[in-house]
Amino acid sequence: MGRWTGGWQRAKAWAHVDATLARGLLWRLSLALIVSMLGLTWLVQHVSQRDVEAQAMEELRSTVMERARASGEDFALAERNVELLRAEYLRRLAAARPPGWQGDFRRWFARSPDQLLRLRPELDDHRRLPSVYLRAQAELNDSLMWQTQVAFDLLREWGPPLTARYYSAYFDLPGQGLIMFSPSVNWGAEATPETNNFDYPPVAGASPERNPSRSNRWTPVYYDDKARIYMVSTVLPIDFEGRWIACVSQDVSVASLLKRTVSDSLPGTYSLILSRDGHLIAHPGFAERIEAAQGKLKLDQIRDPLLDEIATLAPPAEGQAAVSLSADGRHLLGVARIAGPDWLFVSVYPRAHLDAGVARSSENILLVGAVALLVLMSLLGWIVRRQISRPIAELRSAVQGVSEGRFEIAHGEAELREDELGDLGRSFAQMGAELAQREARLKRDAQALQEARDQLENRVQERTAELHASNAELVLALDDLGKTQSSLLRAERLASLGRMVAGVAHELGTPIGNARLAASTLAADAEQMARDVEQGLRRSQLSKFLQRLGSGSQILQGNLERASELLQNFKQVAVDGSSAQRRVFALDQLVRDILMTLQPTLKRLPLDIQVDVPAGLEMDSYPGALGQVLSNLIQNAAIHGFEGREQGRLEILVDCPDAGHVRLRIRDDGCGIAAEIQPRVFDPFFTTRMGRGGSGLGLNISHNLVSNVLCGEIHLHSEAGAGSCFELLLPRVAPNHAEAETLPLPLSQFASLTEAEEMDAQSAGTRKA
Repeated sequence: MGRWTGGWQRAKAWAHVDATLARGLLWRLSLALIVSMLGLTWLVQHVSQRDVEAQAMEELRSTVMERARASGEDFALAERNVELLRAEYLRRLAAARPPGWQGDFRRWFARSPDQLLRLRPELDDHRRLPSVYLRAQAELNDSLMWQTQVAFDLLREWGPPLTARYYSAYFDLPGQGLIMFSPSVNWGAEATPETNNFDYPPVAGASPERNPSRSNRWTPVYYDDKARIYMVSTVLPIDFEGRWIACVSQDVSVASLLKRTVSDSLPGTYSLILSRDGHLIAHPGFAERIEAAQGKLKLDQIRDPLLDEIATLAPPAEGQAAVSLSADGRHLLGVARIAGPDWLFVSVYPRAHLDAGVARSSENILLVGAVALLVLMSLLGWIVRRQISRPIAELRSAVQGVSEGRFEIAHGEAELREDELGDLGRSFAQMGAELAQREARLKRDAQALQEARDQLENRVQERTAELHASNAELVLALDDLGKTQSSLLRAERLASLGRMVAGVAHELGTPIGNARLAASTLAADAEQMARDVEQGLRRSQLSKFLQRLGSGSQILQGNLERASELLQNFKQVAVDGSSAQRRVFALDQLVRDILMTLQPTLKRLPLDIQVDVPAGLEMDSYPGALGQVLSNLIQNAAIHGFEGREQGRLEILVDCPDAGHVRLRIRDDGCGIAAEIQPRVFDPFFTTRMGRGGSGLGLNISHNLVSNVLCGEIHLHSEAGAGSCFELLLPRVAPNHAEAETLPLPLSQFASLTEAEEMDAQSAGTRKA
């Protein structure tokens, strides 16, 4: 009974597995095969479509190029024909006229009742002879008669072969007449007294004014009311003995051209022709509209997106073809140039035509794949039930026992196998122990992770406290640095003020000393004059006294005026330096004032200072700020540029690159600035004379004044050993927002905030000497 019960349970397990895993596996395999088959079909379709599209593009390129070449040959042959006609016509026209040629002319031509000169009626046969008409207004002289006779004879000989491919060949005598060979139309008979071919399209473009190069040109498409067809003409002017006498032309029927080009297309495609000036020459879908517009249908009148896109394509080089995909991806476009009238031949290949062939191939692949899939699934079903369902049913029963705590697994069919299922069955015996060991390891790892997290929190708190302390120290250090910088700037300004007062006092010493000397001399002369008066004054003594009195007065007045001028300049510069307001000032006067205040220092240096400032150049800006910049740059050049040299040259140059700006350059021929330190010259506290009186603030303050107050730019151009040039580009009228900027302290423009202490030391040494 137990045996039957165990067998029944195994049968139920097999049935369950067969109903679940096996069926699911079969469905998955089927789905995988279906997806693989669909993917393979898509890949084959994609590759096929790409190959078919590439093949179609190449075929379209060669077809378009061949059609354009064939059409271009038609036009090139027509151009060659008219060139040969012109050459032969000029040769015969210049040749000696045979005796009796006038009689021949009258035998061929005669006046008609409407006064037009035509072929005699008994000779008129336009199918084998040229048709002729000369207007009644034309003066029938020997020259015109000879031109007509030569043209008639030439077309009588050449006309039949020339019109075998083309519609007509003719000579047009502008405003006088026409000689044409055309088997289709008798132009001479069609002409009326009102007929005037001067404004006819082939003739209108051949005048010297419209064709000064006298080259071969093609007309636009036009409708010939007598031939009743659309045509284009190649026209070549004929000049003889320095004047325009005729033009030779061949007409090409547009209909015959389209029959050879547009109508002969690849299967599934259609062709069209566009002119370069935006006219549609031929199109199978717009034939009626082209005819209604008399061959002058513009693309912007059609409003067709595909035609608009074709018109924007870059034309390929002559003899080449370009193939591209349209913007909507629905058409392949082949474009080639037709030589002659420079038209564009376009062939449109709908991609739907390509896709249909690829789709048919894909359908066949899918049909074969479906049949193969049915056969394969039948075989897979038998294999899965035999090789997978039974072993897995045994393994499922063993797993259920393990989950219930029964770790003794009975040996079954699965363990006897040598494949993956056998390995799985043998692995179940070790499962219980491994699960217990893994659980123990997980508990130990969780405990260690919790301890690590606790330690990490403590370390984060300690690091945060350290960062707070470092931040507080950094704030204190920045505050001390700001106070130190402010103190250093204030000390620099006070030192500059002292140097300026000393310089001005030194400069005033000369005129004041001269004035005192002149005054003491005058006083002594006055005492001597008083004694002379008591003793009896002579005229010579009085004259000598008056002469010395005048000379002394002049010396006294000149020196006092010099002192007054120095004080006035000092007062103006001092007012500018102490004022944060703008004013209108002359730039040349400002430069002279700055040089005058720097004169006590500069005159003791071996410098040749050259100034080139346009007179009367005015600025509406901040003279105090500009003066400080100039003073800093001049003294900086004097200190750094010529150290260790006996002489040097300093130039102050001003020009106006445009009406709204002033360019000021302070250039020297000194030792220059090394390239590696040039990017840092405008940094605060950067100096090459650290410890020798340099503060490193002068150029930084100058840069800030130029940028923030004067609203300009300052640049350095220098090369080691070749001198330096500081270039300032300033607006002549400072922007209004600059008035809100903070200007330097009063009189600070005289402070050489670079390295002025060294110059003062030199000045002190000179005074002691």
